[in-house]
Amino acid sequence: MLRATDPGRAAEAAALVRCLVPLARTGPHGHRPKVSATFRAAPGAVLTTLPDTAADLAAVLVHETQHSKLSVLHDLLPLHRPAPAAAYRVPWRSDLRPLAGVLQGAYAHLALADFWTRAAAGTALPPAARGEARIRGDSYRRQVAATLPLLLESSELTTTGQEFTEGMRVHLASLEAAPGDA
Repeated sequence: MLRATDPGRAAEAAALVRCLVPLARTGPHGHRPKVSATFRAAPGAVLTTLPDTAADLAAVLVHETQHSKLSVLHDLLPLHRPAPAAAYRVPWRSDLRPLAGVLQGAYAHLALADFWTRAAAGTALPPAARGEARIRGDSYRRQVAATLPLLLESSELTTTGQEFTEGMRVHLASLEAAPGDA
């Protein structure tokens, strides 16, 4: 599905994901949470519970690949400075996040907005799936649009981090202007 809807992101995931680690999907009281994660110390490794659908697996690969890429980039070119106790509210989590988490989330969600927008605009999916992709893409675009001002107004970003975040803003605008061509 990823290859059919977004060949560029499929190639990126194939090149960068070196290890897929299955996680058990068990929790208290029979609750079976879906989770995925990466670790800064292990770029290219994706940990995930078994997604329900091919679309969900594609989204996990897109999302977690972005986390790995941004962690490596930040190690090479710091994007933000540490702050003692600054925390921000973001649309995708109920808890407050440090700026590093806000940046990681915004970057991953921007990639998901791009992925779902391409899936909705293409012809690889049946019409109902394209409609769902459009809804998901719109949701991620709104989340990123609400979060970028927090990042751009933060004094914690380095000059490189400000430039990087401005590039994210430009990419988001391109998704909103011409969804199929971004």
